[in-house]
Amino acid sequence: TAACDEIRNNYSRDLLKKQASPLPKGPTPIFIVGLPRSGSTLIEQILASHSHVEGTMELQNLPHLVRRIRIEGGKHKLNYPQSMEAFNQQELTAFGQKYLDSTALYRTDKAFFIDKLPPNFEHVGLIHMILPQAIIIDARRHPMDCGLSCYKQHFASGHDFSYDLQNIGHYYNSYLNIM
Repeated sequence: TAACDEIRNNYSRDLLKKQASPLPKGPTPIFIVGLPRSGSTLIEQILASHSHVEGTMELQNLPHLVRRIRIEGGKHKLNYPQSMEAFNQQELTAFGQKYLDSTALYRTDKAFFIDKLPPNFEHVGLIHMILPQAIIIDARRHPMDCGLSCYKQHFASGHDFSYDLQNIGHYYNSYLNIM
């Protein structure tokens, strides 16, 4: 909850007005975010059936870029997400371009591609700043259905919140606060 509150408090309306300029060059990413078991795979499959949209997978490129941004922010003596205030438009463009370049391995020549990593909801402010042309789809399912589905699913890794019903409720509310 504290981490999500920090994200929400740092991405103010004024900060979100600062965006990459010029726009990064490449296809338009479509981010499908939300909680696991919320229907994001179905949304991806529907979108990827269009001839101009490339379905990829749950890409780790954005979390890797966040690590790089943490390092760059340290040069300004600021931690992420506070460090986003310190970057100018050209630096934001460079971050967006690094993301697009790093995803090239998973894409062909289509105009749009999907990055379906549900926890990227934590980075919607960052996405908005470095890839203002990106499309963000918030996949939602009724909280009781989504929570029960998460609780019953044994995830390989990365969803520690899902093994306790109270944690699921807190995580879901934190997710809603960010979105």
